Amino acid sequence: MKHIDTNVLEELKQQLLDLKKQLEQELATVADPDVGEHVPGDYAAKFPNFGDDNYLDGGSDSPDEVQAYEVNLSVTKQLEKYLQQVNSALARMEDGSYGFDINTGEEISIERLQANPSAATAIPKPTK
Repeated sequence: MKHIDTNVLEELKQQLLDLKKQLEQELATVADPDVGEHVPGDYAAKFPNFGDDNYLDGGSDSPDEVQAYEVNLSVTKQLEKYLQQVNSALARMEDGSYGFDINTGEEISIERLQANPSAATAIPKPTK
């Protein structure tokens, strides 16, 4: 992290913490923390219940409920992936590897980090 000014690093960390909070709030609207026998930290998409009036018969789910669940499932997956990237960036800040490409060890430009604080890889330099 020698190539990142301490003040800039603190700003990036705050952006990541704010983003983490926002993602967790958004996840809470479409999912619940998964307490099953899955990977800790995962979320389970909420299955909406629109009431008995929407049921086709007594034992089936309405098409609206199924469609809303499919949307929740997709959104949950996307938000979870982004939250994982943010948490990974925060962990790299703690262990001193933040700002370096996780594959090559090359420095990630400060401009890239300011545009995307959770970036884990550098943009490849064009070859001639």
